[in-house]
Amino acid sequence: MSPLLPHERSAVLDLLAAVKYAKDDEDASRFEACWSPEARLEICSNGTSMEPVSGREAIMAFYARVWQSGGHGKADLREVHVAEHPDIVRLSDSRLLARHAASFFYAEGGEPKLRGFGQFHDEIVFEDGAPRIALRRSTLIRR
Repeated sequence: MSPLLPHERSAVLDLLAAVKYAKDDEDASRFEACWSPEARLEICSNGTSMEPVSGREAIMAFYARVWQSGGHGKADLREVHVAEHPDIVRLSDSRLLARHAASFFYAEGGEPKLRGFGQFHDEIVFEDGAPRIALRRSTLIRR
């Protein structure tokens, strides 16, 4: 396998920033562009694994329900994800892995409050020259 190239690293960093900000902003069209059509989402939250979500359309429907229900908070109490710099490695000639963590904060009464944190393992492919998440495994701890 070839080493990770600088333009691949840069593209993955841009993708992970787009995923984070689109999720925080509840920007469905920008968020959708971050996922491969055949993507898979696996989430374990507070020790409970949910049924995997397969396909970009199903992933978008899942997040539409989360956003609608206030699963990431509403209005002033909406979460902000604070992410660390990812570790990016090549899994194969066509797939990269980005491992990273994020803390979830919201503000209440002018004070930041920790809502939880998560670890993410994102397998990334390039489609039409753009990086997209093909598989996201999330392990979350929420208060």
